[in-house]
Amino acid sequence: MTSDETHSQGASEATDRAARLAEKRGSGRRRTVFTLVAAVVVLGVAAGAYAAVESSQNASGASASAAATNPPSTHARPTTTTTAKPTTTTTTIPPVVQPKKAVLPDPGNGIREGDRGADVFAYEARMKELHLDPGTVDDYFDQNTWYAVVTVQKYFGLPRTGVIDGATDMVLSDFHYTPAEPNSEPDRVEIDLDKQVLTLYHDWQPELLTTTSTGSGEHFCGGVDGCQYAITPTGHFHFYSLYKGWQKGKLGTMYNPYYFNGSIAVHGLDSVPTYPASHGCARIPIHIADYFYTLVHNGESVFVVGTAMKPGNGYVGPPPTTPSTVATTTVPSTVPTSTTVKKPTTSTTVKTTGTTVKPPHSTTTTTKPKKP
Repeated sequence: MTSDETHSQGASEATDRAARLAEKRGSGRRRTVFTLVAAVVVLGVAAGAYAAVESSQNASGASASAAATNPPSTHARPTTTTTAKPTTTTTTIPPVVQPKKAVLPDPGNGIREGDRGADVFAYEARMKELHLDPGTVDDYFDQNTWYAVVTVQKYFGLPRTGVIDGATDMVLSDFHYTPAEPNSEPDRVEIDLDKQVLTLYHDWQPELLTTTSTGSGEHFCGGVDGCQYAITPTGHFHFYSLYKGWQKGKLGTMYNPYYFNGSIAVHGLDSVPTYPASHGCARIPIHIADYFYTLVHNGESVFVVGTAMKPGNGYVGPPPTTPSTVATTTVPSTVPTSTTVKKPTTSTTVKTTGTTVKPPHSTTTTTKPKKP
């Protein structure tokens, strides 16, 4: 090989090496550029994501570190559309307002029907204040006053004489109401079979207390339901029908009857004895039946509580409120033991096992009237 050929071959090899080096360098540059471009893209995406997160965080007021250390609560954050639970949904039943004590005249040997004077006026005014309704508050002790006095004596388990004596004076001076259903409806009527007293409540407060006479337990026939026993059942009922005026039935007449349990009603009658004497209804005095129906309404609750009569007049209520025990009850030392009490109306004989007992307020007749 000549020197020229050798030189030419060397030049050619040098040219090839230079070309390969240039190509290698170009590939490296392309990879570098691609890497740089990729890095720029990644950085751009990261920057965009960071900006979005930052914007979101600025809008919500939360930080990434706080979110990491305090995971979001499962309870939704309250908004202005959430309504707070009203405080009026829970009703607190107010206690019965008890009357203030009163100083009443000394009844002496007893104040009874037919008496007149300032002492009668004072006791009638006190009974009116206690919602016992003695009728007109004046200086005359009439039959309406008698009913109010009997109501007091029934309510506290005293002898049912209708005479204002020392014991009656004490309970009238320091009177306390004892609801049978204190946690029930604000407007209701309670009929206590043991006490033989009807109490009407309005807004949980007593509005009327009156004597009543309920089922005697006797067997009778002739009513709309055939032969049965005169029993006033206990339970929770509701007024549903009113008949204004005198209603005549197969068993007699009733004044302004307001029905609450089938054919059983609260109604007025001329005779309201101190003991159970009706066919099942709750009798009340006429002067109270005049307006009683205006104090109640259809659907209003009637609670009949106490001990219902047994068939055949087998009364099982607690002493001393039973007719058979009133006659033998020991009279307090402050109460005169010898008094003549005028009966309010014609009354009936009370049957008990093996004995016949006259009602406490009756001293003459044993004629049985018709009894609705």
